[in-house]
Amino acid sequence: MASRALGLLAAVAAACMLGAADAKLGRLVVTGVVPCNTGSLIDIATSPAFPNADVELRCAGRLVAGATTNSNGSFAIEADLTSALAAFIGGCKLVVDTPLIKCNAELPPVGSLVSYLQGPLTRLLGGIFRLFPAGFSFHAH
Repeated sequence: MASRALGLLAAVAAACMLGAADAKLGRLVVTGVVPCNTGSLIDIATSPAFPNADVELRCAGRLVAGATTNSNGSFAIEADLTSALAAFIGGCKLVVDTPLIKCNAELPPVGSLVSYLQGPLTRLLGGIFRLFPAGFSFHAH
């Protein structure tokens, strides 16, 4: 975790040294599949996919970006890395507030699917950091 914090500080310092108000650190791309199930750390391989679900990337309690899953439950979210720096210190998560009853009438009508992000910090390719869900869990309201 200390190496993550040092990497983040280096990136912030580099942006500050650029001196431009619109300095960009790159792009954050989050891809994955949303499961239609309840539980803790839901297994994507054994759960049906959740089509047409709204997925939000929330960092430090605020909405940064969002996407809607396709018919296979897949999504791709892109955000400006300067808006999502918290992703690298555990401050970002994916939230699906679309009720599970929309993908399976037998599931609860209220609650959210939530996942933190994972992925190697060293995978900066062309200014793009690629992360993915660490595992969705159901949170009842």
